Amino acid sequence: MMIAKSKGIILRTVKYSETSLILDIFTRELGLKTYIISGVRKKNAKVTLGMLQPMNILDLVIYNKENTKINRIKEAQMAYVFKNLLFDIKKSSIALFIIEIINKSIKEKETNKEFYDFCENSLVFLDQTSKNISNFHLIFLIKMSQFLGFNPISNHSSSNIYFDLREGKFTHNIPHHNDFLNEKDSKNLILVLSVDLEFPEKIAFSRVDKQNLLKSLILYYKIHLIDFGRIKTLEVFKRVFDSK
Repeated sequence: MMIAKSKGIILRTVKYSETSLILDIFTRELGLKTYIISGVRKKNAKVTLGMLQPMNILDLVIYNKENTKINRIKEAQMAYVFKNLLFDIKKSSIALFIIEIINKSIKEKETNKEFYDFCENSLVFLDQTSKNISNFHLIFLIKMSQFLGFNPISNHSSSNIYFDLREGKFTHNIPHHNDFLNEKDSKNLILVLSVDLEFPEKIAFSRVDKQNLLKSLILYYKIHLIDFGRIKTLEVFKRVFDSK
């Protein structure tokens, strides 16, 4: 057994005993890992429950034993303290949605530092930005698909006007299945494809257009990822952004 250090984003927590938690953490150095940490509910605990919430970014010292499903956390402290995200209902809703998407998308345990940095930087930007973030999640889904290997091909043209969700590209004719975007939604997808994550204010959609595109992108993920399942945070997310 060796001791390792890594930053990590908490994806999921499960109560294990009166004082212990089991955590799924996407680490920068070791990939997706499951850890147990004890004593977090004790009065003078160095690592508190507040530190161990999903989406928190930690600096970790961990025991790493190969071929062991669950390792132990030796030390943990906050690597970044959110300043606005936890107190802004729209930002926190997007962040929890993002965390669930990441958790459902990562299947392999291998290290992917570039992907980790993208996820961490996205959360930090979301926390710090004062820009309109109502379309941030749409851009995030597109950018994240690049790391997962099924990013949409930008071959839209005057003739290729329908986006085929199965093929991941625009086509001239309506596909012989129902998994495609109509002409309007396909144009909206092109707008999202053209925008960097740091400039979410550059696109504006109606509530209906936004709902349609989000529904289609989640279907896109379900088509291309095995056992993607239902997004539990989606209903809360919709209520927050459709309240007006």
